[in-house]
Amino acid sequence: MKRILINASNLHVGGGVQVAASFITELYKLKKFNFSIVCSTAVYESLSDYVISDEFTSFEVVNVFGFKKLNYKDLIKFNGHDVCFTIFGPFYPSIDVKYHICGFAQAWIAYPNNEAYKKFPLVSQWKSKIKFWIQKQYFKKYDLLVVEQDHVKHALSKIGFDHKRVEVVNNCVSSLYLNPDEWLPIKGGLPKNNKPILGFIGRAYPHKNLNILIMVNDILIREYDLNLNFIFTLTDEEMASLKFDQIDNFYSVGSLSAQQCPDFYSKIDALIFPSLLECFSASPIEAMCMGTPVIASNRDFIKDICKDSAVYFDPLNPFDIAEKIVRLLSDENLKETKVNLGYSITKNLSVAEDRANNYVSIIQSKLNESHKK
Repeated sequence: MKRILINASNLHVGGGVQVAASFITELYKLKKFNFSIVCSTAVYESLSDYVISDEFTSFEVVNVFGFKKLNYKDLIKFNGHDVCFTIFGPFYPSIDVKYHICGFAQAWIAYPNNEAYKKFPLVSQWKSKIKFWIQKQYFKKYDLLVVEQDHVKHALSKIGFDHKRVEVVNNCVSSLYLNPDEWLPIKGGLPKNNKPILGFIGRAYPHKNLNILIMVNDILIREYDLNLNFIFTLTDEEMASLKFDQIDNFYSVGSLSAQQCPDFYSKIDALIFPSLLECFSASPIEAMCMGTPVIASNRDFIKDICKDSAVYFDPLNPFDIAEKIVRLLSDENLKETKVNLGYSITKNLSVAEDRANNYVSIIQSKLNESHKK
């Protein structure tokens, strides 16, 4: 019997966890149980409540971090499969599988000359480039890469990856957003005042460009006499590292589960997204799906998704960001227009079931190749 492994053991935070949980949940809903699943605790806890893990060929919770070697007890859960699909890599431990498919979402590798490096001191730039060079070598070893957008496939081809070994499966809105019964409330962290709320959902990675919001906030107060609430989903450590904890109108609700994200979007007046670098980010799409307007970087990786539904700014210019925030929040007609355009876009996107079926189709198409090795 052909053996297939779905590997999400290396995903612990962020959008990768949500994609993995969504995929496994869709497999369950589609009654595709002929898979062995190995996932992290974070992915397991993000699965829909109705998923019965025992229905799959096997289901194990294993947490893999970085280069740490697997002990024998865990290693045997990975070895001996015809095809392994690591939902997002790189996956560093060496495992014995015939055909290894890996999801790719590392924009630092796809776009090595990106503007986000300017956020680092020179020494840190070189350390980061060395780290991503090492990751690139791991990605080159996989039999097939799966990316989320066509522009990423083209970018990988330009830096030496074989385009025949890269497949595109477009990301989508999780089915969670279509099922309000699965939503959970966020717990605390929201200010008790009536000021408008701008929200950011994600981690404090350097390319997210969050530190520019300190200057944006100062400009809004000084130039526009506008004092907003900025709400984040950052840890206490992240808030402190950005010095956000020293600003009166900057708050955090902490890390959220996938089921809490819809409630977050429903409680903010607009999503603020100042990122400098992405392969794909689900948060603008999720916001549009929830009827929340998007104010985002004027960069192709966002414009390809949001098209005319977002208000765009120069992410390196805090004055432009502040001006665009004021423009949206002060114009109800503009806000309504953008929300309606966002709804129209999300209606035409693929859904989580489509993504799962596309993943499964790729896996099944490679099973025969695995037996020829």
